[in-house]
Amino acid sequence: MANFIFASLVLAMSTLPLYAQTSNLHTDPSGYTTGTDGNRTVNTYTDRYGNTTGWVGGEYISTYSDGYGGTAGTIGNKRITTYEDGYGNIRGIIGRNRINLYTDPSGITTGTIGRRRLNCYTDRFRTTTCN
Repeated sequence: MANFIFASLVLAMSTLPLYAQTSNLHTDPSGYTTGTDGNRTVNTYTDRYGNTTGWVGGEYISTYSDGYGGTAGTIGNKRITTYEDGYGNIRGIIGRNRINLYTDPSGITTGTIGRRRLNCYTDRFRTTTCN
């Protein structure tokens, strides 16, 4: 479940402008994430190993899990490297932006990606809403 939540959050926050925007993403049980991120359409697939491919707006995303909490790949022309510690903390880098996120057991994620503040909630139906 953590990989699905993380994939949704990275998609929602990967290319945010500096102003606030709302994201509404749904990940189905098979790993497909669809929805909107501001005015962009999201369509990705995350396999059972945590590897994600697809599109966010016009940017192609391709990330690969190392199986131990680490993820590497690209979002558009930005490099992504992250690590989840198993306790809900995610640290890493997207392009030049540092990632510092925490997801509590109830599905609320807070933190920052670069200078942008993140406040998201994932419900029991795997719908992630950020604002």
